[in-house]
Amino acid sequence: MALNLTVPALEDKPLINAETRPQKISEFLASLPSAPLQAAFVLRDEMEILNRQKVSADNRFRVLEIYRNHAFRLTADLSGTYCKAALPLSPEAKAHAAAAESLWLELAYGYKLSLLDQLNQLFNPGEKTLALTIHRAIEALKHLSMVYYQTYFKVPASVWSDLHQLYFCAAQNSLHQITLDTEPDNIDLLYKQTLLMPLADPQHLAPQDMELVAEYIAKYADHTEIQPPGILENAAGIFVINLASSRPPVPYLKTARQPDGNSDILLITVDLARLVHKHLTMLQAGEVDKSTDPSEKKPDARYQDILVYLIKHWGVPPKRLYRRTGKNNIARLLIGLNDIHAFNRDARHADGKVTTEKTPSNVSNWQVINISAGGLALRKLPIAPAVPIRIGELLAINNKDEKNWSIAVLRWASNGKQGQLDIGTELIAPNARAATARIVNGGEFELALLLPELPVIRQANTLVTRCGIYAPARVLELNEDGRVARIMITRLVERTRSFERFQFTVIVITNS
Repeated sequence: MALNLTVPALEDKPLINAETRPQKISEFLASLPSAPLQAAFVLRDEMEILNRQKVSADNRFRVLEIYRNHAFRLTADLSGTYCKAALPLSPEAKAHAAAAESLWLELAYGYKLSLLDQLNQLFNPGEKTLALTIHRAIEALKHLSMVYYQTYFKVPASVWSDLHQLYFCAAQNSLHQITLDTEPDNIDLLYKQTLLMPLADPQHLAPQDMELVAEYIAKYADHTEIQPPGILENAAGIFVINLASSRPPVPYLKTARQPDGNSDILLITVDLARLVHKHLTMLQAGEVDKSTDPSEKKPDARYQDILVYLIKHWGVPPKRLYRRTGKNNIARLLIGLNDIHAFNRDARHADGKVTTEKTPSNVSNWQVINISAGGLALRKLPIAPAVPIRIGELLAINNKDEKNWSIAVLRWASNGKQGQLDIGTELIAPNARAATARIVNGGEFELALLLPELPVIRQANTLVTRCGIYAPARVLELNEDGRVARIMITRLVERTRSFERFQFTVIVITNS
């Protein structure tokens, strides 16, 4: 397969010649601004000059290796801004993300240009040189993809096309498993790492959770396997990669055709899913195995939740439970435990439904794209003010033609062109009641929401609190309208980075 990589056009007579002298490059890098954002754009401009003109493959590669080290440092600083940002992204977050994107894009361009020149040379530069150049190009595209994931933009089709072509080129020339003096140490493992992240469906993850997933992938991607199509006993944990396509792998169970041995390969994640399950079981049992246990540096309570999530996505990918129906009306949203609690505290209750004569001042209006029994897909109205929102946020939703406010969770987000922001919500309760709760002998009462029992789906009463309240069999005091009860937590239903939701049993009512 001939390479048709995405690279910029080269100028025959550039106005400025690219700097390739190591001493001058060192002086340039030493003079970069101290602020990461400004430094990134200055470095980007210099790489643009290099990648828009003809330079020998050796010189280009040598210069890129110097720039690469600085790009890593700068993008690490830049990501601290956009990874912590709420949606819709602020101008500052967008600028930092754009700077990181431009650095990885230019590095990818440069290494792809180097590879094309190396392959066209009269004398072969050597297998390790070719392998390292392909490795560097895939690495840059991998980091470029992470910028898109962490800002909820779709990865461009050209990125996937180039990734597949680069891997196929390496495999065709038996370069994909050559051991290199870099991390990871071969192309095969790096390609697997790059493929596993989209299979974790990052649209449904907070940026901090994406980092946890990326760390896990870096450690354990070698528990996956790439192989040609063949007869399968079980299609669970099998993903099809079309090397001639411009899209990520798709679950074998969702493919409409049989894999083609000429263009398709399979990514097998069964052993990785088993390993995740093993680590989860160890953590739940409180066991520590220094050789394999990933929890040593993971005090975050969300880590076990992420492992459960990965088992579902790398084992048997979740299926859609309900059909979507297109809608074109307006929904009102309250965002976060604090605002929902305040609204429910002040609203009157009628027939178990929360109603109010006034519209809350902090409500935001969203266009309903579609609706199902499980939730709604919404789009931010262009004229609506920006209200900060994050994956895993608790929501109260009300259609303008209804009085009831339902409780939901923000499950996914997708940024588009012209500032368009789409979100997906899952309904978890038809209403909520304001309450307060505290750990027994643990200080002041804190905000909480009581969600009702739903017998139809066998869902018991649950309590929603801030993160950090839940612990197995913990005893709390629950206050609802002055009626105080002592309760014991029985089961964690859900934990996000915004709230915890758990079942409980009433031990005793202390006063009324």
